Amino acid sequence: MRDAATLGIDSTDSQKITANNVFKVSPYMVIPSRVGGFSLYLKQENNFVLYAEKGVLFTEEHTKRLAALDVEHLYVKASDYIFYTSYLQDNIMDVLEDETIPLSERARAWNDATVAIAKSAFDRSLPAPVDKRQFKRIKSLISNSLTFLTRDDALRELARFIREGDDLYRHGIAVMVLTIVTLATFMKDEHDTLVAVGLGAMLHDIGKLELPQNIFINKYENLNREGKELVRSHPALGVGYCSSLPLPQETLQCILFHHEREDGTGYPSGSTGNFLPDYVKALTMCNLYDNLVSGKDGRKKTPFEALTHIRSKRSAFDQKMLKRLISVLAQADMA
Repeated sequence: MRDAATLGIDSTDSQKITANNVFKVSPYMVIPSRVGGFSLYLKQENNFVLYAEKGVLFTEEHTKRLAALDVEHLYVKASDYIFYTSYLQDNIMDVLEDETIPLSERARAWNDATVAIAKSAFDRSLPAPVDKRQFKRIKSLISNSLTFLTRDDALRELARFIREGDDLYRHGIAVMVLTIVTLATFMKDEHDTLVAVGLGAMLHDIGKLELPQNIFINKYENLNREGKELVRSHPALGVGYCSSLPLPQETLQCILFHHEREDGTGYPSGSTGNFLPDYVKALTMCNLYDNLVSGKDGRKKTPFEALTHIRSKRSAFDQKMLKRLISVLAQADMA
């Protein structure tokens, strides 16, 4: 690492911060023509040196200088985390679609943006007393998903999903959070399966990108026969969309079966509960729950109203799985 003078930084700008109250970010996140709502620091020996003030407009000179000096990490104060993640989410497309940025750095940016969205969903959906170790598990599962996504073609598809279906992507992350926390009540040691299911939950609606978006404006029950058939095709289209990616079987099952029901009234195959894995049963229920509380299926419902609605469909959902979701949401003790 070059010294502060070489970088054009006055070392008197050093802040009284330590490794305990900063986090690392990629220098590739210094995107020209974007304003950072956070200060950036460089580490020089054991000191953190101010590199860019909060609110500065990043320029090509910033990125060229960092690249020329082979800076591997920048640092942001933990107190600015919310501002950095907002900036990251706003600019993630610029990173994912820029093939001059190393693949590993683009994957890292996707990971950080997805973790931030998941944290927001976790805090919004679950009661405050929920064990914070639960989110550490979710964060780890997102990170391990990169095993399947650190490829140019995978990141291109993710970029398209985020660009064309941002609401679907955020919904998928919210469903992932609920599904994983529910499954962790009895599958906490099945890490590989939870990684695959988490990825399937995030991508479960990706097939909707292949359909005319105007058909999703109306409620399903108000569509004509042709419209309903199109909607019912999106799980299979999703599997086809992902067919070129090295995804686990559990991930593909989550995408294909997320609208199946215990009593065989779901789609696309009409499979009954006897043929559906437990992780699919959890996903189908958490998917409907998030649709209801977010208002995607009409009027936004309270958590109590959403759970009451799901409970009223007794034959459609696994009642033991529903009890697990209720226990998680109510923070009851699970055996």
